[in-house]
Amino acid sequence: MTVPATGMNGAAMAAYVVMSMDENAASEVLRHMDESAIGTLTTAMAAMQEPARDQAYQIFARLMTDLESSGGMAPGGYEAFRKLLAKAFGEKRANDMLERIIRTSATQIDILSKVDPKVLAEVMKDERPQVIAVLLGQMTRSNAVECLNAFDPALAVDLIHRFARLDTIPSVALAELKSMLSEHLGTQVETRTSSTGGVRQAADLLNGMSSGAADRALSQIREADPELADQIRSNMFTFDDLLNLPDNFLQLVIFEVNPERRAPALRGGSTVARERFLRNISRKEAEILKDDIEHGPMVTRAESQAAQHEFVEAAMRLSREGRISLRNEEDMI
Repeated sequence: MTVPATGMNGAAMAAYVVMSMDENAASEVLRHMDESAIGTLTTAMAAMQEPARDQAYQIFARLMTDLESSGGMAPGGYEAFRKLLAKAFGEKRANDMLERIIRTSATQIDILSKVDPKVLAEVMKDERPQVIAVLLGQMTRSNAVECLNAFDPALAVDLIHRFARLDTIPSVALAELKSMLSEHLGTQVETRTSSTGGVRQAADLLNGMSSGAADRALSQIREADPELADQIRSNMFTFDDLLNLPDNFLQLVIFEVNPERRAPALRGGSTVARERFLRNISRKEAEILKDDIEHGPMVTRAESQAAQHEFVEAAMRLSREGRISLRNEEDMI
């Protein structure tokens, strides 16, 4: 089936044209292009696949004879394009140009924060997991968590695993992500090279999920990579970790959350947790809370975990604001 060339944007067609030339001709063309145009081609190259011959004929209507004699498009992609730049401008200048091109797209524009994370999950669900993992690093934590929750649980676990291993962002994956998002969302999307994944960031994502979902994800990661799972867990903060806080910090956390959430949270907590909470509120509040725990309406485990998560979120928020420290004193030297 023929795919009309008119269904492609100009950058994609230009990429096909350049990559179909021999190296000498292509490098000569590149010498006459400014860095802005080369940057546009770079993005197109990253997501480029070799076209079907009939599609190539449509793109190269004026170059039909040359296309037939050369056998179609040269093997391409980002690396081939980098070699063409090196041939046109020299290795050092080519690398400098590519670095500047990537840096130019290093500012995240508001589009990702404005798009519903569930919409992003829907348009990206069939893309390569590595590219989706890079996407998570481009989003705010709350949006990334919401996006993860919208994926199939098995895919979400795979993405967290990949994200934890993503210490740096491959430039090819970054360019591919930018091209895909721009195509899916119908607008130019810039990406940040500064955002990375890693163990601590993966732990931060799990902290943003419900405790049940986080526990399941960590358990599955542990089956595949016990050492990585331990590293992630050591960077996580849970409801039980609240008990390691000194009383003055715990009090700030408790009063940061709606009092009605205390009883549901403690219904699923330990006896030690109940005692610490009761000891760090007023006597009158403690009497009310104790009565709510013993005689209040029943809650599901999920409801209790959701309430506990609100206290964890409060603790992390206070930590980011510099009002408390989540470090255990035993970890200090």
